[in-house]
Amino acid sequence: MTGQNDEKTPLEAEILREVAEEMKEEQFKQLWKKIGPYVTGLIVAVLLATGGVELYRHTQNRRALAESEQLKTALAMMETGDAEAGAEMLRQIGETSTRGYRWLAAFHYADYLIGQGKDKYGEAIKVLDGVIGDEKAPEPFRNMALFDKTVLRIENGDTDFAAMEKDVEALAAKSDAWAPLALEMAAELNLRQGDTEKAQSRWQQILTMPGVSESKRLQVSEYISFLNESMPAGADKKADK
Repeated sequence: MTGQNDEKTPLEAEILREVAEEMKEEQFKQLWKKIGPYVTGLIVAVLLATGGVELYRHTQNRRALAESEQLKTALAMMETGDAEAGAEMLRQIGETSTRGYRWLAAFHYADYLIGQGKDKYGEAIKVLDGVIGDEKAPEPFRNMALFDKTVLRIENGDTDFAAMEKDVEALAAKSDAWAPLALEMAAELNLRQGDTEKAQSRWQQILTMPGVSESKRLQVSEYISFLNESMPAGADKKADK
């Protein structure tokens, strides 16, 4: 008994191939019905996200350019005589900008207020406080604002020297470029409190710090010499408070 011949004629083979292809196509259609919406949604989401990032960057660049031009315009107005309007523009930039322009504008606005006389020192101090308390502000800006604020408080007749000394003491403890200036300011506050011994100690710290310029060392040495010469022999270096 011979087995059934499994060989197919060319016609049968073609028919089977077409059937297989139709089955694959049908399976693909069924699969697409299930996952098609998700795939489409994912593609749309990616396109929107990419476009959103580019749009955000474009918007931010345009805003930065606009704020830069506003700052230039405000400073130009102050130089050409329209100081009040320029100062108002600086104030707005300082309050609304999300970039470094706000800190630059704040310093310029504080300078404008200082130039208006001691009656405006309080407002200038508030502007500087805004920079000091802004955690996003670069540390050099915050440090400079603190120094400016301390000087203003002294010139404005504030006698809370202990509080001012505490403000600059943290900077004086740092071994960076700001330490000598902070120590010098702290020494001045000590003198205003009558504590010459502590003032001399801070000056001596400056002399031992690396990186201090020779001109600063000479200046500090003259402070120490002058203080020693001006004090009576045997006098207590720490005056009674």
